[in-house]
Amino acid sequence: MKIGIVGHSSNRIDEELGLALLETMISRLVASKANTGDVEIVTGLTNIGIPKLAYQIADKHRYVKVGISAQQAHEVNCGVYPVDKEIIVGKKFGDESDAFIEYIDYLIRVGGGKQSAAEVKLFKEKCSILDRDVNKHLFEQAFELL
Repeated sequence: MKIGIVGHSSNRIDEELGLALLETMISRLVASKANTGDVEIVTGLTNIGIPKLAYQIADKHRYVKVGISAQQAHEVNCGVYPVDKEIIVGKKFGDESDAFIEYIDYLIRVGGGKQSAAEVKLFKEKCSILDRDVNKHLFEQAFELL
């Protein structure tokens, strides 16, 4: 079970609320699926905002942590989260979006900007092509910056 997480990559978020929202959404998704095998939390590798919180939840539950990002993740000052598997695609943020969507089975969006919106659109297209019910694979929650 590969759960992709997208959302605000910013230190201007309510981390307590973000953590609670993510924990609830991830827990419900995992609990709703029987025989899921290993759970992988897949997000953008950076150690900030929603990606950081998603990886913290993965650590808590001993889920596999996967980081899919562009080389730029190693060049920004927020650092990268120590993950179990790192996949680098392209140079600039956004270059990795197709690979990210291809890799995941489910998508959770908690806030976010243009890249998150673009990845949701790609994921909906993937669900359509694979004849999957998008309402059972995509979960979105509004979440504003502070």
